Parts: sequence; structure tokens; C-alpha cells
Amino acid sequence: MKILIVGGLSYLGGRIAEYLKNNHPDVEVLLTSRDTRKVLPAWSKAFDVLRVDLLDEETIADCMNGRGIDAVIHLAALQEADSMRDPELALDVNVKGTYRLLKHARQQEIKRFVYISTIHVYGNVTGPVITEETPTRPHHPYASTHRAAEDVVNFFHRYHGVETLILRLSNGYGYPADRDIARWNLVFNDLCRQVVTTGKIVLKSSGRQYRNFVPIHDIARAIAHFLFKVSEPWGGGLYNLGGEEPMTILEVAEKIAAVYQRKYNKDRVEILAQPDASSKPVPPPAKYCIDKILCAGFLLQGDMNREIIKTMELCEGFLNKKESWHLEASLEQK
Repeated sequence: MKILIVGGLSYLGGRIAEYLKNNHPDVEVLLTSRDTRKVLPAWSKAFDVLRVDLLDEETIADCMNGRGIDAVIHLAALQEADSMRDPELALDVNVKGTYRLLKHARQQEIKRFVYISTIHVYGNVTGPVITEETPTRPHHPYASTHRAAEDVVNFFHRYHGVETLILRLSNGYGYPADRDIARWNLVFNDLCRQVVTTGKIVLKSSGRQYRNFVPIHDIARAIAHFLFKVSEPWGGGLYNLGGEEPMTILEVAEKIAAVYQRKYNKDRVEILAQPDASSKPVPPPAKYCIDKILCAGFLLQGDMNREIIKTMELCEGFLNKKESWHLEASLEQK
């Protein structure tokens, strides 16, 4: 089998590529980058890296034509802050880019197409449970363009017979494939970097907000589950993929602090949270139901301690930098 990961040098892409290489060595994995002229990370030298710009249809055609690709994993998208800054570009990249990929995948008779979506397509849900049947009400350009891209995926499944799979991820966490991947603003990564470089954790909020977290290891495993263990047609499958129970940001910080203390033999880690004007208890969020994917035979397996330890080991590289740098405010904590 030959698999093309579009956005293969990204935060998720690197980990998924390495998981497939390590656990399915007979599979050939191709990665894409918008600019292959830049210095590529050392880990990517184990893969062929092709140039794909979702705004340039010719690069998509060149990447897919005649390569005998069996499946596409589509991860490339404009991120949250960039989508808010330029919603029109988000439409062109996230929605039209997905259409261009599927158009050429169909022309090349590529059998399977995996699209990675987001929990944010549901918007602000007030009900007790979020299932795949919960109405979607996205209000952020990042979320709304992912929801529109889902419709593009469904169109190609229903009218053109492409076997498609949509995974709506909650908050993915875990170490990136290399330190230079620009996702240190994510709350899990930000807190690990803070504690390694400063010995303390400063939250940008009270930390009482709940999030549902899923380890990248399980995201990679879920994709591999459908590619290699589900033999029947996917049927345009749509699945929530998240963790078992939500955690508050403060609980995540405390977990990271405890791992740091054990790993580096420290007595105490100071965690500073912002005062909360409200004294009322924060109700838990709607349960992010993953029963459907569990019924498809997938089981969660991720190890938060391992993800924290390996993220901290990457963060040690920041201590060796001579130049100063400033911690980024985590988008997840706002």
C-alpha cells in the first residue's frame, strides 16, 4: 500500500508518518510540504517529500499523477489564528484546497480519502452529550471552513464513489516530531515548555475551563485502524475521536508539574493561575461521545505520561538556545 499524507510535515503529520513507518513497515508513506526547498527536518529523510500547495492545482496534479497512491490522509489546513486573520484565505485553503485534492484523487482512482476535522464544528454546545448526530453550529472561520470541507468530502463520496472517512478530533496533544514545528502555542505544549525552561507554570486564565484531550498516538492508531483493520467499505464514515474524560487546564498543569518533579527530581513546581471573578463551580462540558468509533473496533491506548516526558525532552533544546525568546500565550487557554 502507498499512502500520501498531505501536510505530512505538520504537528500531526510527523507523528502519523512515524507511526505508520514503525508499525506498518511494508507501507510506503509519501509526505507533502508547501515548500520543499527549505531545510527539511532530519526525521523526514526517511520519507519521500513532495511539493503540494493547496492553492496551486498543478502541484496537486504533479504529486498524485501516476504514483499508484492507494490512500490520502488530508491534514493540511490554515490554523486557527491565521483563519481568523484571513477568512477568505481560509476558505480557499481549507475548503477549495480539499476540493482540489479530491478532484485529483478521483481522477487517479485513489481508493480511500481520510479527512481530519475538528470538534469545533459543533460550536458552543449546551446539551449534555456531543455525538455525531449533534447539529453543527461553527462560528469561527477555522471551524466553519472545516465543516464546509466535510461537505466537500461527502459530495465526492456520494456522487463520485470515493471511499471517505472523516474524523472530528477533540484537542490533540503530544510531542511533535521535531522542536521546530510551530505548535508550541497549544496548551499542552506551552505548559511543558514553560516548566522545562522556567521551572514554573503560568496560566493565562483561572484554569477552570474543561477540555477533551486525545493523544496524537491514538489519532495515528485510529487512522491505521480504518486503513488496515476495517475491511468493509467505510461508507462515508463520520466519527468523533477524543479522550475518555474531560480535564481542566489546571488539572493538565498539575499533571505536567508532577511528571516534571519526578523526571528532574524537583521538590515543587509553582502553578500560577489568574484570579477568577466568578466563585460559581464550572459545570463540566458536554461529554464528547466516542461510542461510534469504539463500536467500530477501535480502543484508546494513549499514555499521557509518555507524551509529557517526550515533550519535555524536546523542550530541553530551548535551554541551549543563546537567543532569548518569549513564551506564547496559549490559544487553548483563552
